[in-house]
Order: sequence, then structure tokens, then C-alpha cells
Amino acid sequence: MQCHGSIIKMDKNKRPTVDTWPNSGMGTIWPDGSVGNCATCHTRHKFDIAEARKPEACASCHLGPDHPDIEIFNNSKHGHIYRTEGHTWKFDDAPGSWEPGSYRAPTCATCHMSGIGDLENTHNVTRRLHWNLWAKVSKVRNSKDPLSMWTGDGPKGRLEMKRVCSNCHSKQHITGFFTQGDNAVKLYNEAYWAPAKKMKEELKAKGLLKANPWDDKFQVVFYHSWHHEGRRARQGAMMGAPDYAHWHGFFELMQDMNEMKAIYKNRMKSGKIEEH
Repeated sequence: MQCHGSIIKMDKNKRPTVDTWPNSGMGTIWPDGSVGNCATCHTRHKFDIAEARKPEACASCHLGPDHPDIEIFNNSKHGHIYRTEGHTWKFDDAPGSWEPGSYRAPTCATCHMSGIGDLENTHNVTRRLHWNLWAKVSKVRNSKDPLSMWTGDGPKGRLEMKRVCSNCHSKQHITGFFTQGDNAVKLYNEAYWAPAKKMKEELKAKGLLKANPWDDKFQVVFYHSWHHEGRRARQGAMMGAPDYAHWHGFFELMQDMNEMKAIYKNRMKSGKIEEH
């Protein structure tokens, strides 16, 4: 609730109920039907644009083992520059005029939201994204349904993100970076997700999965492989954090695959679920 929000309910005195308020959730639904929560990034009483432009605003939710975006940012060269000299940058420029010069490296808001160059400001933080990197398998965004995992226009988003990058980087650098990132996402899809899903489906067909997935070693490792390691591999690659892409991502994915294969082979051979 604190991250995603809640449906605000009112008590008999027309005050928010304690089980729905307070929260800082981005997707809060208010009694009048409106959706969203500005205070998620622009905290109450001040509504400071400079505060919302700093990566710490995003770090309230985007951290931890399943989507360590602030850690990924800090591991990237952009984050290194920000943490070295960001305290000297100008964060309070008017929307549409916050450009390189006010800062030397982008923050989360620069890439995903700002009116940099000839782009317009947006509060749709997925607008410039090509892939869905948090799903079990990454697909190019291609849906107009706001509740779809694939909401957005991935090819258009990629073009806009490249326009963000072009304010500082050469065309060769941009092309090379996104090609490498796309290859990492495809590697996850084809070499890790696809075979893991196939093993799970075959075990399920033979009744070799426990009803409680959290009491089933195969299913626990399977979950971590996409929800933790798989996300870190993909997000690390697409945000320029090599240690998260490799050691916290693909290296741990390889360990997951080895463990799942061993469990799969044992169950398929014995026709039983191991006791321990």
C-alpha cells in the first residue's frame, strides 16, 4: 500500500479510514475517483521541484533485491558523477528549461520525465521505455490499455529515450549502448526464462509441484530467477550498471538454473517430490 497506493475509503465522519490512509502510493485512488499522488515525489507542505528531480525521490520505492534501481543508478557512471558533484547542480529550473549545464549527468527524472532538448515534460514514467523489464518475460511495450503490463509504444519510446541521450552522447555511443542492452534482455528471455518455464510446465503436467509454491524449492528458485535476479540482470544492463547486470544478475541466474535443473531431473526420474 505504501508504494502502490490504496483506494481511499471514508468513515461515517467523512474522514479517511486508518486502513487506507495515510500512504505515499503512486496509484492511490481518491474518493472523487481521481488517481495518483503528487506527494510521492513532491513531498507535502513544500512541493519542491528540486526535491522531486533528485534520485532520492525515486528511491523510496525503487530499491531492494527485486528492483534495485537506486543501487543500479549509483553503480552507473551517471550516479557516480551525481554523488560526486550533484550538490553543486541547479535543480530548481522551470519545467522545460532544465537542461545539461544545470547538471552534468542525468538523474532518473532527466531520462524518464524531463523536457530535455526538444522533448516535452511527461509524468508518464513508462513513456520512454522500450521493454517491460519487470515482467517474467520482457516484451516490447505495445498496448493502449493502461492496466496492461505492456502498456505504451515501445518503438516510439525508444526513439524518445535516444533523443534524451543525444543531448550528451554521440549517435555511435547511443546505438552501441542500446544494442548491448537489448542483447542482454534477449539473453534473459531465451537462455533463462524460456527453459525455466518449460521445466516448470513439465513438472506441473506430471503433478510434481507442491500446491504451496513457497514450500516447494523448485518454485521458490523459479520465482527468484525472474522476480529478483532476472530483473537485476535486465535493469542493470539497460541502465548502465555492469555489476548489477552480471554478478547480481546473470551470475546468480546461472546458479538458479543449475539448481532448478537438478531438482527437475531428480523429480522427473523418480516421479516424486523430494522430502527435504
